[in-house]
Amino acid sequence: MKQQKQLVILILFVLNVFSLYAQEKGLQFNAEEPENLRDARMEWFRDAHFGMFVHWGLYSAAEGVWEGKDYGGSAEWIQSTANIPADIYAARLTPLFKPKKDFAKEWAKTAKNAGCRYVIFTSRHHEGFALHDSKTTTFDGMDVTGRDLFKEIVTALHEQGLRVGVYFSLLDWHHPDAYVEHGLPSPGNVKNESRDNAKYVDYMYKKAEEMFSNYGPIDVVWWDYSSEEIQGEKWGASKLVAMVKKHHPNIIMNNRLYAFQKNDEYTRANGDLVTPEQHIPETGFKGMDWESCMTMNGTWGYSRNNQRWGTSKQLIRNMIDIVSKGGNYLLNVGPMFDGSIPVKSIELMHRIGDWMNVNGEAIYGTRANTIGRVPWGRITTRPGTFYLHVFNWPASNRLLMPLQLASGNTPKAYYLADTGKKELPLEITERGIYINLGDTNYKNEDATVIVLEATGSSLANMGTFPEADGSFDLTASDAALKGEHLALSLTEEPYINTWMGTNSAVWTVNIKKPGKYRVILSYACTDASAGANVNLGIDKAVFGGVVKSTGSWETFKDWNTGTITIPAGMHRFLIEAVSKPDMGVMNLKRVRLIPVVK
Repeated sequence: MKQQKQLVILILFVLNVFSLYAQEKGLQFNAEEPENLRDARMEWFRDAHFGMFVHWGLYSAAEGVWEGKDYGGSAEWIQSTANIPADIYAARLTPLFKPKKDFAKEWAKTAKNAGCRYVIFTSRHHEGFALHDSKTTTFDGMDVTGRDLFKEIVTALHEQGLRVGVYFSLLDWHHPDAYVEHGLPSPGNVKNESRDNAKYVDYMYKKAEEMFSNYGPIDVVWWDYSSEEIQGEKWGASKLVAMVKKHHPNIIMNNRLYAFQKNDEYTRANGDLVTPEQHIPETGFKGMDWESCMTMNGTWGYSRNNQRWGTSKQLIRNMIDIVSKGGNYLLNVGPMFDGSIPVKSIELMHRIGDWMNVNGEAIYGTRANTIGRVPWGRITTRPGTFYLHVFNWPASNRLLMPLQLASGNTPKAYYLADTGKKELPLEITERGIYINLGDTNYKNEDATVIVLEATGSSLANMGTFPEADGSFDLTASDAALKGEHLALSLTEEPYINTWMGTNSAVWTVNIKKPGKYRVILSYACTDASAGANVNLGIDKAVFGGVVKSTGSWETFKDWNTGTITIPAGMHRFLIEAVSKPDMGVMNLKRVRLIPVVK
């Protein structure tokens, strides 16, 4: 134990030295940080996997409504979308913003009970209202409520043993010199031409320094938001980073100070984290840590009229999906004007906590799937252990794990919920390991976790094998998806959705019997999006078709696209979109290759 403590002290010392060196040399962010130091600094975050996002400010008092009009889809942006001048906005909402006693403790307990390991809260959103006691402005928590709300929140989180993250907006719709994003509604129709953004940047720096120098340990800073017009040094980024790291040398920063969220290509020079918003990237981000921030009902700030809540199943499966791809899940709650978290949010967080109490081992400290896509759910891993998260229960009650065992390895499988670890019967075949699920008393409707203790390599490259009648059932879950935003739904029977561009889906098939096969797609498409051109083929596109409407995105119909000759062996069957007339190409549930009988 003494040696471990000495090692930790040494690592922290080296991290501090490197931080000072980076500041002195003017290194951009952590681009040149040695890998072992980065790993030590990022370890807690990579192990945590689950955090709570909190959007709370003056906009919470508006509740998504202004002058009788509902703006619930953008409650935290209401000053901009409703085009409200800063003075009117502040005068109307500050008297309504009345935090109750111990609201922060309720936040911390909610996060802790749900299984979150960290919380990120909006210290100030784009409206410019700061929760801390600021000496640079009276538009802050202390002057409006008589309380240092920032301090209350940080203290409550630390009391629950949670890591602390601070969201800090680079925009400020209240400050008279702050830059206003072109192309977006500007509160009160203000113009940038009459503003001195350099004065604002100096003000913003002072406000940030107050937060990061006066409130104890802070683990994450979540900058928001840069644009194509203004980013990086136009915000004084190097100076901001140096100041924050001076006070918190091991802090983790997202990439939105340097990078506009436009595509999926980022480097460490932009920050520690890539932060996709409201979607789960299909393959994560190569060489980067990442965190998907998502809402429960489509809006970040509190909206009294928005009742489009997700289910606990959707939220839990989102988390599993993200962790299986190597990321973290940052799930948002939007408290009301008094700091109370909506009852429905509390209910959903409790449901997640119930699942985590049983299955947390399959989330905390695990790493991404190393096997490849499986049709029944997702996989998280530890050395020598696979956690099989079953979303779609196999009709045969047998689960196939496409794993080739290492020499001399004896596998063992059991339900994670079974404290007695009763072993499940296994059958080892050329396709992999079949697990006989047997007694289903441990089946969980949100996601059932089976532990497979084994080592070996993936058999995913063996492709899809034929069914007993010689046909192939290429499900959406088996496809390799290529292209931005293209992803799987998390429904009972997954389908490929958000086919927003000229992207492609590819399956590997193991043809035992060569010959002609009829190609039938199970797909859905709306009237507006009908007409997309797609190419299909084996190993390369060999014939095309035009997607027709099925009536809606949820109405799936069979489309007999034609026949194709396939020789024996391993092949790639692909579908690629050539055009996209409207919102999407199609939703695709499966492809069937059916032998043509002579």
